[in-house]
Amino acid sequence: METIRITLGQISNTAMKLNNDSIKVIVDRPISQGGGGNGLMGGQYLLTGIGGCFCSTFFAAAQSRSFEVEGFQVDVIATKSEDLPKRFTDIQLDISYKKCSDPVVFKKLLKIAEMGCLSINTIKEGMGFKVHQK
Repeated sequence: METIRITLGQISNTAMKLNNDSIKVIVDRPISQGGGGNGLMGGQYLLTGIGGCFCSTFFAAAQSRSFEVEGFQVDVIATKSEDLPKRFTDIQLDISYKKCSDPVVFKKLLKIAEMGCLSINTIKEGMGFKVHQK
């Protein structure tokens, strides 16, 4: 079974940085919430991952079909729970574009991207989760 690992290292009292040679990703809270304001919050990165995974899957499917799209935009909208534990209770992707080569194929590609996206499949199907101290 293939595994994916990322490593985050502390860079301040409130922020973590992805340990990666080529990409700078910082996870922090806004100043208004006691953070340093140096990056997105973890939940925002979760939503970014879902939207980004969907888009890269969409683009791969589009390219394999010589499908063209311009002005592609994905708004990831999440509803937060009011009760504890805090979590997202609903996530929706609102998709738009300015121009595409075939609107019927576009709709098919949306379904292909949804079904092929690792992040979306994980959210929909659930997974095991544990915190382990090394």
